[in-house]
Amino acid sequence: MALNAVMLELGTRHPVPLPDENFLYHNSGVKLELKSGDGYPGDAISFTSPSGTAFISNQRIVFLPTTTTHENSMDNSVPNVVNSFTVPHTNLRDIKFVSPIFNSNRFEAIVTPVDGGNIPGHAKLMLSFKEGGCFDFTTIARKMSERIQETGSIPPFEEALPAYDAPAQGAPDHSQDVPPVYPDEAPPVYEHHATGR
Repeated sequence: MALNAVMLELGTRHPVPLPDENFLYHNSGVKLELKSGDGYPGDAISFTSPSGTAFISNQRIVFLPTTTTHENSMDNSVPNVVNSFTVPHTNLRDIKFVSPIFNSNRFEAIVTPVDGGNIPGHAKLMLSFKEGGCFDFTTIARKMSERIQETGSIPPFEEALPAYDAPAQGAPDHSQDVPPVYPDEAPPVYEHHATGR
């Protein structure tokens, strides 16, 4: 995981894709909470952003607060301010979909740091989806993590298409010779059976 380390495309609020990266899903109206430490006073670190956009790709999860711009997405000059957050799928474990009774659904996971990521140790990531979409987000994150564990590599977003062989030159084109097929009769009528109670 890395704090304030996401580059944005110029003039947009979208992360610059990594090589072979495909963004699969994004959702706005998301709250980020990141808590690190073991609970002892002075040992805990907590980062919060009340609203932003969560992105998920075939390689990572990215969070951008609503105030993030191209100029400040990698700014670390102000302590405890979240300008951007990213974590590779390989650094996620214990992924959960949490559905509390009185609050928004949330995505939870334990994340491990990356070198130079501005966070010293393991942390608990919580993304609360105030406008829906948490279940889809969690499902995609689980699938990506499972595929990475199974194959040991980052999966592509799209499977390779089968090879296409063009018809040989001079071969007849039969694609227009097949007449459309229509049913000869209407479907059967269904009778409504009243049930006695």
